[in-house]
Amino acid sequence: MYKKLITIGIGSVFVSIGINVFILPLQLVTGGITGISLILNYLLGYKVGVMIFCLNFPIYLLALGFNRSYFLNAIYGMVLSAVMIDLLFPLHGIFHLPIILSACLGGVFNGIGTGIMLRQHASQGGVDLFSLILAKWLSLNPGIIILVIDASIIISGILLLQNDTAIYSLFIVVCSGIVTSLITSFKRIIVYV
Repeated sequence: MYKKLITIGIGSVFVSIGINVFILPLQLVTGGITGISLILNYLLGYKVGVMIFCLNFPIYLLALGFNRSYFLNAIYGMVLSAVMIDLLFPLHGIFHLPIILSACLGGVFNGIGTGIMLRQHASQGGVDLFSLILAKWLSLNPGIIILVIDASIIISGILLLQNDTAIYSLFIVVCSGIVTSLITSFKRIIVYV
C-alpha cells in the first residue's frame, strides 16, 4: 500500500514540475481539468491547485459510484497533485528555454507523471479518471482517450486566450499523450536502483 502511495506521489511531483517549470511561465495550456484550471488562472488569476480541486470535486463524487478503489486512488492523486502544484510554484520560471522546447518538456513531464499515476489506477484529475474508466469499458489505451479530450480543451484555450503562443500547447498534449501511452502500454516496468 505504501509503495502505491509513494508511486502516486512521484507522479504528482512530475506533473507539478512540468506545470510550474515549463508550462505556467509561458502561459501555455495543458488538457484536462488542469488545462481548464490554467485557463482560469490566466483569465481570472485563480490559483491552479485550488481550481483543480474545485473542478474535480463533482467528477469524483460521480466516480465514487463506479469503483471505490479508483475513487480512493484518484482522490489521493488529485489532492496531492493540486497541493504539489501550488507548493512547487516557486519553481515558476527558473528556466528560460525556447517556447517549443518548454512545451515539449512540459508535455513529457506531465506525461510521465500521468502515466505513473494511471499505472496505479490513480489520476490527477477528472479527465484522467474518466479516461481510465472509459478505457476499462472499451478496452482502449487511456493515453489515446486523454489525447483526444485534451486536444479539444487546447483548441478551446487557444480560442479563449487568443494568444499567439497558445498554439504551442498542442505540443504539450501530443508529447504528454505519447509518453502516457508508452508508460501505460507496458505490462510491467522494473526500475533497478
